[in-house]
Amino acid sequence: QAPLARWVPVLLLCAGVMAALVGLAGRGRPPARRAALLAAASATGNALTAALLKSASGTFADHGLTAFLRSWQTYGFALAGVAAVLLLENALQAGPLAAAQPALTIGDAVVSLTLGITLFGERVRTGWWLVPELCGALLIVVGVLALSRAVQRIEVVPVPAAERNAAS
Repeated sequence: QAPLARWVPVLLLCAGVMAALVGLAGRGRPPARRAALLAAASATGNALTAALLKSASGTFADHGLTAFLRSWQTYGFALAGVAAVLLLENALQAGPLAAAQPALTIGDAVVSLTLGITLFGERVRTGWWLVPELCGALLIVVGVLALSRAVQRIEVVPVPAAERNAAS
C-alpha cells in the first residue's frame, strides 16, 4: 500500500494533467489534435484508475469486503474510471482514430509505469536489461503507430444490393 503522502501529489498531478489536456483540446482546435489530447487525458485517467484499483484490491485481499467498501481508493477508482471512459468517448468523437489510439495506448503504459514506480516502489531493471527493454518499448511504439496509420487506409467496398439480398 502506498501512503497517503504519496497519493496526494499523484492525485493532484494526474487531475491537473487531465484538466490541462482537456483545456488544450478545446473547441476550435484541429480534430486530430483534439482527439490526441483527449486520448492522452483518458490514458492518464486509465492509469490512475489502475493504480487506485491495485490499492483497493490490496485492501480487499488483506482486510476483507468491509475495509474495501470503506477505502477511499475504491470510490477513487470508480470516479477516475468514469472520467477516463468519458474522455475516451470524447476523443473518439473528436477526430480520427489514428490520432487518438497512439496517445491512448502509449500514454497509458507510460503513466502506469510512472505511477507504479512513484506509488508502489516498483523498479525498472537496469544494466544490460535496458537494451531489451528499450528495444521492446521501441517496437511497441512503432507497432502502435503503424497499426493506427493502417486504419486510415482501410477501404470499405460497398456490397451491391443484389449480393446483400442473396446472402440473407
